[in-house]
Amino acid sequence: MSAAGRWLFASGSARRLGAVRIGLFSLLAWRLATNDYASVAGQPKALFDPVSLMKLLTAMPSHEVAVTVQVVGVLAAICAAAGRLPRASFPLALACSIFLNLMLNATGKIIHNDVVLTLCLIPLVASPRAASSAYRLPLPWRLRPAWPPTAGKAFGWPLRTAMVVIALAYFLVGVQKLRFSGIEWFTSDNLRWVLYASSDAHSSPSQIALFVADRAWLAHLLAAGTVALEIGFPLCLPYSRLRWIFVPGVVSLHLGIYLAMGLDYSAQALAVIIVFVDWPLLLAWLASRTLTRTPGQPLPSRADP
Repeated sequence: MSAAGRWLFASGSARRLGAVRIGLFSLLAWRLATNDYASVAGQPKALFDPVSLMKLLTAMPSHEVAVTVQVVGVLAAICAAAGRLPRASFPLALACSIFLNLMLNATGKIIHNDVVLTLCLIPLVASPRAASSAYRLPLPWRLRPAWPPTAGKAFGWPLRTAMVVIALAYFLVGVQKLRFSGIEWFTSDNLRWVLYASSDAHSSPSQIALFVADRAWLAHLLAAGTVALEIGFPLCLPYSRLRWIFVPGVVSLHLGIYLAMGLDYSAQALAVIIVFVDWPLLLAWLASRTLTRTPGQPLPSRADP
């Protein structure tokens, strides 16, 4: 087996995979509950511009269908986050999400805010038993909880596959920038004009966007940094220490895009955090910091040695 194969199929932690399951399906439930699918439901046939599987339909689904799928999707995602009925709740939540997002994309404009989240869920759907082994909500009638194995190969590959999905998503976006624009993407005034156009399109222009656009050197620096983050993101797969640079970097990138242009990629940013942060290790570290303090002992003052 190649080095990449050994990395992908190495042993993993059941608890970390369980934490990722809770995070991703909770994020999916939030997205399904808050996205406005009713605004496109029941649109006239003349406005129906289907893509992908939505081409199987002859018209936009009705408002009643959209609401029903939305409610079922939210309930299934909550059930999946709790680790219950994984063989049914995992694929059902994902299918409802795909259906509703295809509705949004059948209006003549491709909306890809939830693509990374959707792709990260596929490895979990393919491994329902492993993904629901840890942190599963106990049933009230079960007196003795079943303790899962703590580690194994079955728990490693779904998480690392999600990492690869995220890394490739950023890498391919960066490649496409250089493919169609070359280095002019960050050496020209491309980003400045995008920021100016975005400010002109809003009644209250973003002062952050104007601040960057008015300073050519800053716009070029941020554009070059964006491409570097996207192209270099796969490096944090074999070199875990680089995640301290690339994960905060891309999260800051999405935050900056939102503040400057109002484009909401919070689902993608949160998916990056959920997948790449070792939550059980973080919780264990926080617990150890808390337990090192004796109960009732006052915190030392600055004057204490």
